[in-house]
Amino acid sequence: MSRFSSLLCSLLFCMITYAQEITVTGKVTAGGEEMPGVTVAVKGQTRGTITSIDGSYQIQVNGNESLIFSFVGYETVTIPVNRRKVINVELKEAAQMVDEVVITVPYGTAKKSTFTGSASYIAAGTIEKAQVSSVSKALQGTVAGLQSFSSSGQPGSDATILIRGVGSVNASTNPLYVVDGVPYDGALSSIASSDIASITVLKDAASAALYGSRAANGVIMITTKQGNKDSAPTVELSAKYGFSSRARADYDQLNTNQYYELYWEAMRNYRMDNGYSAEEAAVWASSNVTGNLGINPYGSAYPEPIGHDGKLVAGAKPLWDDSWDDALSQDAHYTDLNVRVSGGSKTSKYFVSAGYMDDQGAYICSGFKRYTLRANVTSDIRKWLQIGLNVSGTHSVQDYPKQDDSTISNVVMFARSLPSFYPVYQRDLTTGAYLLDENGNRMFDYGEYRPNSYAKYNLLASMPHDKSEIKRDAASLRGFIQITPIEGLSYKMSLNIDYNNKTNHDYTNPTYGTGSISGGSVSKYNYRTTGMTFNNVINYQHTFNDVHDIRMMAGQEYYEYNTSNFGGSRSKVIMDGFYEPDAASSLGDFGGNSDQYKLLSFFGSAEYSYNQKYFLSASVRSDGSSRFHPDHRWGTFWSVGASWKIMQEEFMKDTSDWLSNLSLRASYGAQGNDQVGYYAYQALYSIRNNLGESGLHAYRLATPNLSWETNLNTNIGLDFGFWNNRLNGTIEYFERRSKDLLFSKDLVPSSGFSSMDENIGAIKNYGWEFQISGYPIMTKDWKWKLSFNATTYKNKITSLPAEEMWSGNKKWVKGGSLYDFYLVEWAGVNPENGNPMWYRYNTNGEKVTTEDYSSTTPDDKVKCGNSLPDWTGGLQSDLSFKDFTLSFLFSYSIGGKIYNGDKVSLMSQGPTGTSWSVDMLDRWTPENPYTDVPRLTTSPKSSWTNSSNRFLVDRSYLRLKNITFSYNLPKSLLNTLTLKDASIFFQAENMLTLAKQQGLDPEQTFGGSTYYRYPAMKTISFGINVKL
Repeated sequence: MSRFSSLLCSLLFCMITYAQEITVTGKVTAGGEEMPGVTVAVKGQTRGTITSIDGSYQIQVNGNESLIFSFVGYETVTIPVNRRKVINVELKEAAQMVDEVVITVPYGTAKKSTFTGSASYIAAGTIEKAQVSSVSKALQGTVAGLQSFSSSGQPGSDATILIRGVGSVNASTNPLYVVDGVPYDGALSSIASSDIASITVLKDAASAALYGSRAANGVIMITTKQGNKDSAPTVELSAKYGFSSRARADYDQLNTNQYYELYWEAMRNYRMDNGYSAEEAAVWASSNVTGNLGINPYGSAYPEPIGHDGKLVAGAKPLWDDSWDDALSQDAHYTDLNVRVSGGSKTSKYFVSAGYMDDQGAYICSGFKRYTLRANVTSDIRKWLQIGLNVSGTHSVQDYPKQDDSTISNVVMFARSLPSFYPVYQRDLTTGAYLLDENGNRMFDYGEYRPNSYAKYNLLASMPHDKSEIKRDAASLRGFIQITPIEGLSYKMSLNIDYNNKTNHDYTNPTYGTGSISGGSVSKYNYRTTGMTFNNVINYQHTFNDVHDIRMMAGQEYYEYNTSNFGGSRSKVIMDGFYEPDAASSLGDFGGNSDQYKLLSFFGSAEYSYNQKYFLSASVRSDGSSRFHPDHRWGTFWSVGASWKIMQEEFMKDTSDWLSNLSLRASYGAQGNDQVGYYAYQALYSIRNNLGESGLHAYRLATPNLSWETNLNTNIGLDFGFWNNRLNGTIEYFERRSKDLLFSKDLVPSSGFSSMDENIGAIKNYGWEFQISGYPIMTKDWKWKLSFNATTYKNKITSLPAEEMWSGNKKWVKGGSLYDFYLVEWAGVNPENGNPMWYRYNTNGEKVTTEDYSSTTPDDKVKCGNSLPDWTGGLQSDLSFKDFTLSFLFSYSIGGKIYNGDKVSLMSQGPTGTSWSVDMLDRWTPENPYTDVPRLTTSPKSSWTNSSNRFLVDRSYLRLKNITFSYNLPKSLLNTLTLKDASIFFQAENMLTLAKQQGLDPEQTFGGSTYYRYPAMKTISFGINVKL
């Protein structure tokens, strides 16, 4: 007995001694190089640390525990301690990184390799390389199936994003944006790109159906950065400074000499058309060309600068050549400063950041300033209790010059439309010298003599005295409590609030420009929104017999969105320079309204996998929306998905030396869309005043049967990888059927209404997506990763409330597309007389030409093309050699048409004295009979530019979205400076654009028509990143 007791005591002593804490030190290397930033964690515990700048680490462990060494892009290594006090580790690079990618999905995360749905992942590095004020403009070319269009290059503006086409005609087509797991109600320009850790794009029903009616157009999941547990505070500083300009030069225009000669020709031709001889018409044109244009830029020495032969007389030259585009442009500077602090204890982690951006626009009085703050904190209060709080605040000021299409104050239109012979400042018409005021300053030329609508206006003079400003204040709070009573079971309660306040402030001074006629005006409108989401989610996960893995989730969510808008305007400003409404005396209008939207939801999902080989998933969500009648308020949306890792099968073993991944996925499900207006089912009235009497006016019929638009989504995908996934990719086929679409149905006139809304339409989007990535070079010093994606899809109308419907220059018919152009067909120029010609159909149905556009009818309009590109996508490259890295991203689009309204304005005889394109040099003359530009004339009856397929052009392009060249400072220098890491870099945004038509910005529009929009910006900057 005594021997047994002694033996037992000895064993216990050994066990206790073995379990005592010891200090383990060591160094982590890879390819012989020291590895800083490697995570060293104790297996099964929350303890851990990271390696220092020289790859060394130190950690307290028990002698019987194991250490896990992990770093992105390298194979994870687990090593038992076995009471060793020194453990050195050599990490191996992992080409097989597909399985390591963790994507954000509704109410959780998932490994991309086992996910049954369609999702694309965008890393923080890709986002940070884009120099944009809104992250929405950083996504084009990065993900298959995603298209981004920027109707305005104005700094601070958001892009329009479409995922797998358009799923609605009259309701919203925007994707749902989710920030840190919760739907986000603010502007994307309020989020600093440097705060984003990753973006996941959810594209099918299996991935997005848990968001129900709000995910009909796809989901963009934004995850912000977090700290690391058990790590010392890390301070990161980043700074960029650069310059911005137009991404593409504007359309080439005639210079002064060319313009006067061509305008002389147009005047002469008009005179000849009215019965005068060529000689008489030439004399008249020479005598009146300067009078018609309102100015003689050649000076009094040349009263008739254009001779009777239509050529500039000998010795004549312009006394000035003023570019209005240059005058209204500015030297734009770009500044982006950020500081981030992160770290954590054994039970908590934190991330705090502050940022400042100043993004000046290409035109005067335009720009965007933003101030951001963010704090993300997570803490384990107990082993079973975790709490988290994400708080952010943003203040931004956007100066935006007017961009309404045909408004005189549209700075883009003004800069493009005035020829260079109209001076910016007053000139001496004899010498061309500037005229000066009593203080010796130049005086602005308001062009009272200009024979067009631009007379009496000079935006360079008036815009600095005006104000066009949008101020935004945004605050977000996301908090949660998570309880884990037993392993595998958790309950999470979240409360999330988004507050957004926007004030539009416009002031037109009473002295200069457009306000001088009305005495000036001032308007101020406030828009306030508050979105609140409260949810409760239960998750359960368990593995049986090491091969059966189940995951189940059930939850409830309540969402409430409130808006409050009010504002007004006043005119006749009494005190110039005071921008508030009280500075004006005459009340214009005042109004306001409030709206409320509520959504109550219940949802659940289940996932099953067998032996990490076969995967099944299913989800269901029921939404009750306040936008529909109580009888049709609830909609149920669902999905099913499956995947098969073929590579895990026994019969694939013989291919393992070259084939590393082969998986088949499929999903099907239904999603809804309730974005049809706040009170879509109710009869609505407006309050009117007539002759001093107030009353109600019915302007909308009740539509109690109005209900959800529904999207039925099919997705089939094949994932593959070769040579340990050194080459990997995905091929997917998708089909998106949208039914019960909201359309206006015509009513009989006796009803008092022209139409009412009903769920009576259907469309289909279907196509293919391809994504491939590879590592052509992977050596100790050289690393090169290439990624390419491509998408092709079609749009088809399957049901309409009428045989045909018109939407601008597009006609909708069953079997056609929402994006089919129907236009009168351009027949060219009659070589005999230079008149424009179009095709029409006579009473016998024969195709004939006509020189009279007014004789054409809608029946003469034919399908001339489609605005959808045939292919879209991107090419991304990351090449590194030791401490140098060169990265770039190209986006491209092949095929599709765009109606170039900008070119129409430059090819029209239009108002006298507006700019002409250089293409006018190729106009018809007897010596040049075969051309596409008609004979010039000043006749008000001329119809050179009536709507036809003449201005329907190819929208194909290739754009270098961004390029970055960086250098990491050597470790010897970092040690001297006591820095953890530091790099310097050069970046450029929209550096190069190749398109078929000069001046055209191909990313400007999706619908297929351009017209006086703020151009895309090119930004070149230098910067530095420092980690303390």
